[in-house]
Amino acid sequence: MISQRVRTIEPSATLTLNAKLQEMKAAGRDILNLSVGEPDYPTPEFIREAAKFAMDNGWTRYTAAAGHIEARQAICRHVERTRDVKVEPSQVVISSGAKQSLSQTLLSLVDPADEVLLPAPYWVSYPELIRLAEGVPITVETSARENHRLTPEMLGAQLTPRTAGIILNEPGNPTGTVSSAADIAAIVEFAQENDLWLISDEIYEGLLHDGPMHSPFSLDPDRVALISGLSKSFAMTGWRIGWTVCQPELAGAIGRLQSQNSSNACTVSQACVAPALDQYDHPDLKEMYSTFRDRRDLMVEGLSQISGVHFSNPGGAFYIFVDVSERLGAGGVADDADDLALRLLEEHQIAVVPGPAFGAPGCVRLSFARPESELRQAIEGIQAFLG
Repeated sequence: MISQRVRTIEPSATLTLNAKLQEMKAAGRDILNLSVGEPDYPTPEFIREAAKFAMDNGWTRYTAAAGHIEARQAICRHVERTRDVKVEPSQVVISSGAKQSLSQTLLSLVDPADEVLLPAPYWVSYPELIRLAEGVPITVETSARENHRLTPEMLGAQLTPRTAGIILNEPGNPTGTVSSAADIAAIVEFAQENDLWLISDEIYEGLLHDGPMHSPFSLDPDRVALISGLSKSFAMTGWRIGWTVCQPELAGAIGRLQSQNSSNACTVSQACVAPALDQYDHPDLKEMYSTFRDRRDLMVEGLSQISGVHFSNPGGAFYIFVDVSERLGAGGVADDADDLALRLLEEHQIAVVPGPAFGAPGCVRLSFARPESELRQAIEGIQAFLG
């Protein structure tokens, strides 16, 4: 009775691991949870106050399927300010989180058997969202030893007549990658030369540690669909607000799709889009970003002391992706990355996410969206396990 489309979808590996953690916590075990994919900060008070005001002032009814005009106008101002591209509200579709934005954008771009180039390591949902759209994910492997750098030559090696587009994610999950302006320009040029669309997932856009992010949307807004939202950079994961900004024809298609499969995103959450984006440099947010930068430095310093592991220094987000392949297999500390993650959890009460979920066997993802005291304990446990 279940459709083939749904039977082939794998459950989110991060959600599956979280369920295991909840079981252990229910049994009374304390876990150092480095698997989390959301800020440990509360939503800033100025945003919460905006939500309370909205509830008392009529933001409780349907909006246009693509989103309330005031919220879309705020996104336009934000895009012009941060990407130096002027866009109109008709180019913006607000959805219930960036995952829905990604899914609907792929459903609007991908025809059956279209191939989508997907740099690995990748966020766990990308391949399944491509398959749900009846496309074929084509992995383009990058390496921690090369700072997960993606080049046109690497993309070109996987190019076929069926290639339709590319997905980028910067700052990246799970690697924290932030590419140089030159590398982003080269990728956009590759897409132009081969007439490929490009989806740029920039949901971590505010969480930058070493300098600015370079958005491909700034270089070719007609070719690039920009995905972002409030979840990560504003500590609003549960508010479920994401958006797509793209050329008008694609935005119209996404809007029609959304009008049938979900209608508008939560109106109270939409009411917070303008207050959040118009105060993207609020002191509460700056404090959060600074703390994540300090935590990144702590993790890099601690993990650098372990022999036989490799990672690139995360330029953004709150993850560090560690290649432990030299410590696996015969004579190693574990059979594979899944076994390593399980042993860390059972023997040291440290939760990490094994790399196969991200298309990178032999690696594990560590989140530093936890207090410094917990990170120090986790580093000591990992050093003891791998040392």
